[in-house]
Amino acid sequence: MKINKTFLALIIFVVITSCSIKKEFYGDGKLKSKGPISNTFKNGKWKIFDEKGNLFQIGKYINGKETGQWKIFHENKKLKQIGTFNNGEQTGEWEFFHSNGVKQGIGTLSDGKKIGVWVWYFENGQIQTERDWKDGKLIEVISCYDGNGNELDKGTITNGNGTMKLYDVEGKLLDTLQYKNGEYVK
Repeated sequence: MKINKTFLALIIFVVITSCSIKKEFYGDGKLKSKGPISNTFKNGKWKIFDEKGNLFQIGKYINGKETGQWKIFHENKKLKQIGTFNNGEQTGEWEFFHSNGVKQGIGTLSDGKKIGVWVWYFENGQIQTERDWKDGKLIEVISCYDGNGNELDKGTITNGNGTMKLYDVEGKLLDTLQYKNGEYVK
């Protein structure tokens, strides 16, 4: 029995001395983030705060890289984004929400790059646009709507080349963006 207690004490000592809680601060002294550090890397569950002290992000690190589910919050504390990291890269399905809680968008990432169809919504829940992505490049704008569900001119993008039109909820044209080889051209 004595060996078990000694072994347990040794385990507790190693855990306490190899893992400590680190706090990072903004220039004004307010808490920026906190979480466990081991072997000089962020390891475990971390909380990140905005400059007003509100929880901004929460997620887990392994050896300094984001992993598993991460949540990002609006200033009003409602969920803004939720998705998964693998070895520091966004991967899998990510969901986005407006500050009123209504879904803003949904899509899939692979190694941090958009793939497949991404759908974006207005704050009233109406589909705004559907866009097809391949390896982080915009291939096609499938559809585009106003806040009442009326179909709008989506632009001319074909195989990543052409224009994409952006509208507000009332259908007013906000901008026409040029794309070449799936990338936005300034």
